[in-house]
Amino acid sequence: MHQLASSPDPTMGPAGPGAEPCEYLEWDSTFFGFRIARVRSTRLDRALADAVMTWCAERQIRCLYLLADAQDPTTASLADASGFRFVDVRATFGWHSGRTHAAGPRETAGFSIRGARADDIPALRAIARANYRATRFRFDPGFPEARVDALYETWAEKSCQGHADAVLVAESDEGPCGYVSCHMEGARAGRLGLVGVREGAQGRGVGRALVESALAWFDARGVERVRVVTQGRNVAAQRLYERCGFLLEAADVWYHRWFGVV
Repeated sequence: MHQLASSPDPTMGPAGPGAEPCEYLEWDSTFFGFRIARVRSTRLDRALADAVMTWCAERQIRCLYLLADAQDPTTASLADASGFRFVDVRATFGWHSGRTHAAGPRETAGFSIRGARADDIPALRAIARANYRATRFRFDPGFPEARVDALYETWAEKSCQGHADAVLVAESDEGPCGYVSCHMEGARAGRLGLVGVREGAQGRGVGRALVESALAWFDARGVERVRVVTQGRNVAAQRLYERCGFLLEAADVWYHRWFGVV
């Protein structure tokens, strides 16, 4: 279905006065085995672009992420001139309780929704391994395919081990067939993280039942706004969220810049 990111996906605004232009990503670097950073700002000017390149050279960065404001043509031009590759559009969808009531999961045939258990992890890892074919890591040949597969397996497992506030599982007679992770972001806001459905169970309403169950989980805790992020190329996920009452709120552009790679 879709994925969020390789590490928590913060709202990246302009760097504050005196702040370094980039941030080193310890988790991503350790996982992939080379030094990775991201640009702190969503907009570039010439001075900042030069500072970013100098910062990366001094720290021997191999891959640099830039989440760019899609409304700024100067950033797009400078990203291209600075050697960044376009890899994805990040589409952010939002659900508001005042706009759309959380109806809860609809009647389902052949599966039920429950909380995740520790013994679900092998099945959820297998679902994660086969999902997420539209992500920016898949479309960037600089990331080894085997590590990209392992990334989402690890992410699903960590979600069950406390990274998420809740993981809901769709279960059929054959075992777990899908999952969604729920993350609180303050008292009144939440976020859907990973959403995955087993390949043989897709097209049966599993994804919609999971998302609606997640919205009911948030609603029961007084959450008024839920957001979810997916890829611009992942039309199926976008349609799912729209059917569940989400509206597109923002579209930003992901770029990667590689150093020392032919």
